[in-house]
Amino acid sequence: MSMLKLAMAGFVILTLAASASHASDVEATDRPWGLVANDAANPIGIDTPQPRLSWRPPAARAQSAYQLRVGVSERALVAGQVTWDSGRVASSTDAAALYQGPILSSRERRVWQVRTWDGRGRASPWSNTASWEMGLLQPSDWTATWIQRNAEAPRGWSDATLTVDFTLVGRQFDVLFRASPEGKTYGEAYVWRVGEDEGQAVLTAQVRHYPGGARAVVNQTTLGKIPLGMTADALRQGRHTLSIEAVGDRIVTHLDGRLIDERRDASQTRGTVGLMSAAPDAAVIHRLSVVPTEGAPFETTFANGENPLTGGSVGPDGLILASGVPTKDLVVPLSHPAPLLRRSFTVAGGKVTSARLYVAAGGWADLTVNGDAVSELPMAPGWTDYSKRVLYQTYDVAGLLTPGENVLAAELGRGWYGVTEPNEWYFHKASWHAEPSLRAQLEITYEDGRHEVVMTDQSWTTTDGPTLRDSIYAGERYDARREPVGWRSVRFADQGWSPAREAVAPAGRLVAAAAEPIRPISQVQPVARIEVRPGVWVFDFGRILTGRPQLTMTGPAGRTVTLVLTEKKAEDGSALVASGLIDAQLQTYQYTFKGGVVEHWAPRFSYAGFRYMQVEGLGATPGEDFVTAEIIHSDVAPIGAFESGSDLLNRIQQASQNALLNNMHGMMSDTPSLEKNGWTGDAQASAAAAGVNFGMARVWSKWLADFRDAQAPSGELPEIVPSTPYYGFDQTPGWSYIWGPTPSWDAAMFVISDDMLRHYGDARIIASMYEAQKRLVDYTSTFVTAPDFTYAKGLGDYAGKGPFGPVDATASAYYFYMVSMLSRNAATLGKSADAARYAALAAQVRDAYNRKYWDAQTHRYVTRAIENGPPPPFSQTQNILPLAFGIVPDGEQQKVADAVAADLEANDYTLTMGVYPLRYGLTLLTDYGHVDTVYRVATKVTQPSWGFWLANDINSMLEGWGLNSRSWNHHYFALISDWFYEGLAGIRPDSPGYADLIIRPALPTGLDHATGRVDTPRGEVRSAWRREGEAAVLDVVVPGATRAEVWLPNGGERLKRGPRGARFLRAENGHAVYAAAPGATTFIFTPR
Repeated sequence: MSMLKLAMAGFVILTLAASASHASDVEATDRPWGLVANDAANPIGIDTPQPRLSWRPPAARAQSAYQLRVGVSERALVAGQVTWDSGRVASSTDAAALYQGPILSSRERRVWQVRTWDGRGRASPWSNTASWEMGLLQPSDWTATWIQRNAEAPRGWSDATLTVDFTLVGRQFDVLFRASPEGKTYGEAYVWRVGEDEGQAVLTAQVRHYPGGARAVVNQTTLGKIPLGMTADALRQGRHTLSIEAVGDRIVTHLDGRLIDERRDASQTRGTVGLMSAAPDAAVIHRLSVVPTEGAPFETTFANGENPLTGGSVGPDGLILASGVPTKDLVVPLSHPAPLLRRSFTVAGGKVTSARLYVAAGGWADLTVNGDAVSELPMAPGWTDYSKRVLYQTYDVAGLLTPGENVLAAELGRGWYGVTEPNEWYFHKASWHAEPSLRAQLEITYEDGRHEVVMTDQSWTTTDGPTLRDSIYAGERYDARREPVGWRSVRFADQGWSPAREAVAPAGRLVAAAAEPIRPISQVQPVARIEVRPGVWVFDFGRILTGRPQLTMTGPAGRTVTLVLTEKKAEDGSALVASGLIDAQLQTYQYTFKGGVVEHWAPRFSYAGFRYMQVEGLGATPGEDFVTAEIIHSDVAPIGAFESGSDLLNRIQQASQNALLNNMHGMMSDTPSLEKNGWTGDAQASAAAAGVNFGMARVWSKWLADFRDAQAPSGELPEIVPSTPYYGFDQTPGWSYIWGPTPSWDAAMFVISDDMLRHYGDARIIASMYEAQKRLVDYTSTFVTAPDFTYAKGLGDYAGKGPFGPVDATASAYYFYMVSMLSRNAATLGKSADAARYAALAAQVRDAYNRKYWDAQTHRYVTRAIENGPPPPFSQTQNILPLAFGIVPDGEQQKVADAVAADLEANDYTLTMGVYPLRYGLTLLTDYGHVDTVYRVATKVTQPSWGFWLANDINSMLEGWGLNSRSWNHHYFALISDWFYEGLAGIRPDSPGYADLIIRPALPTGLDHATGRVDTPRGEVRSAWRREGEAAVLDVVVPGATRAEVWLPNGGERLKRGPRGARFLRAENGHAVYAAAPGATTFIFTPR
């Protein structure tokens, strides 16, 4: 069956269904239940003029019609005072409708309920009521101003004397000054290298320059090489002091008080200072100081574990330069402490009937009312391209207010709004980049009708907070001695604080945050604790997770404990420090004790991917309750469950779910331990698995809006979303492989929206994405042209052993897929001219593809041999993608599937295809009669396989099959989970939102049972089979308002005694196909 075959009969644009998440009441058999608006239970602060109202039909009942009614209150509905009544709408499959009543204004609230009629025309009782409330819909509704503490980031020092006390241990190390973040590193800087050259001690004076443009390299030019008058061995004896005085263009250098160089150079004028080494343990830095001619001085001796730089490990004698993080610049960060802001206000006498707090932030706002947090984590809304959209949250804070004096207080984190570390993707140069800011508006309504507003303005006061540094990538540094005690309470006196300044507003329009919040979900205790060397402890949490540590500890005032969170550990058991495409040490946290009390702390403005946590500087053995790991991700509802008679498959399923959730933070990231980016291609590979395991409708809606924001006017789409203008576009200084179209990545715009449609039935996604999809296809069509439609640039298949075949074999297959999907979407929207145009183009591309690659003699796709060369090896990739997308010539599909299965069987069931064909391949091969082959692939325990990972104690998914993979916390190989549901349990939507359902289980030899459950928009679908001797028993549950077919793999033989409620339809592809009514049905058959 082609992946593109999706039953669309009777489907119109308003046929909608809601995600299963967060239903408003429990399952009911006599009335609709689970009412949600825009896929959320009783949402407040929405900005959709016509919200999608969804429900679950009464369990085990057919539906013939429904009726909705809406009123201003529950009392009004009971009294028959409705503001909109849909009337009786005939429908056997709809479980949602768009609100069609009067358009609501900002802040208006509506209550609604629904009833249905069964197949005999009997009306159900009215459901319980649910509600929704509008947010602030017009810019004029916002009276609050944007405020902040700091208008701009510090720029470092200009005229100053830098002093470094050091002991040379290895060959050399670098001292940076006047360094600024340009390009992907501190690409503008002076670099004074101290070290060895042919046995002699030498200072090499250099200057870095980043030329910009499409080149991503930094030029490092030697200004001079100055002998230090001693051998390198002599330099390694004892401590030395290097002093660099830079005033204007004059730079004077001393070593141990002796003048060694004086020069003039005007290349760099201002910046920070730092250190760098190309090898670990190059030097120990005992002291680093800066004395400027103007401004604040800086000094650190790294005492008591303190390390104000962006990396390195502190030992008893100072900073061990670049230990474990080679080639990274370790600098004094160019960032302010996280600002604190507060405002007192009075709640007058009288009962408060409503209090809504609307909050938007440039970055993340950790906001409280009278010391009580309004959300569990400030990063709740995720992030966007702030030049296009800024998300705001709405909170009900009525329960937090008290009569009399109250206080709003906020600490602001940088998030992706104010990234300071140079990085591959240029987030530090984003068009929206600025210091953190806040816009908040508290609206209080009293019982007597009075209305008060407390808003952000310059009456708020502000100061620097105890979070000295926060970075989504590098971690956080917190000094508890700087906590203003009680600053979030009404009793705090903020004398000495400064007035907040009005901030320049982000350019993006304010939009209500609709996705589930990013929040703490659960806790994990460590399973082991070892001391890898004196004073250095490593905790093992037993699994790879994404979250943060929660610490309980004591220590003397001023002592600093350092935590490094990693996925992997080194051979000696220490944490293997991650370094990736960010010019800083990653996932490193520092806490300085205030002393005298038991102290509790958890990072607030970052999350990390880790299994191990290394602790240094504590000065004592960590207590039993020292740390708990808190798992953090978007709070999506689990809607799927799978279990089988194979312990290995069950463990793979759990690892798949772990991997998906570990990477879910308002989008699907490529790894929470390193990049944290929304790579589009990665996400399209695992989208089906994500959609069947979790309620993804709201997260996907948010992320697909990010796709639209990220798209260039030309139609080009970057490969990470959100993105900056400096990465992923043609001729940008990023990865050149993704310049121009990259169809296997770009197709995510179609794949994810289609998976959203299939799983949740939200057809509005087609309309919202159509113009962006059309621009993408038209842009790609300027590169992929007739008559051959060849595109051999960039990337093809990915993350597999190969051979993949030529890049074009993947790229032009995905181009065909996008064109075909665009034609289908155009037809759905009634755009007949577009539908015909793109259908004709798809037919041309299909013909050209088959001319290039189809071999009619062998009935498979091949790469043509080079003249006089050996025949190219068989490519699983090159055969599965055409089979999935409907490119294979008619009547040849079975032979293509047989060829792939034969290749697997002849090569020890080894997967050579990458993640893009693999997403479809397991289920396709199962459907074409090769379930035993697929089962052998899935249960393999030698490399490459999922079982090999589990045998090596890895309980997530890797970025590649090898254990040397860069990341052990990826998600695209979780795609196997979709096969568990669609292949083994056989649960498949056959039209949007499971209005039509196929249950087609596959029973591989060696597996005695399997059970799948999916909480669909219409209720629970269940497929559970087990072997009983020669027979098999299949128990199915079909929800209401669903048409279901059950495919029994029994050779197509009609059962002599079919179950009640099931009707034989036909024999097809070796299956007996039955229609199953809503409710529970059991089939007993002989599998063949």
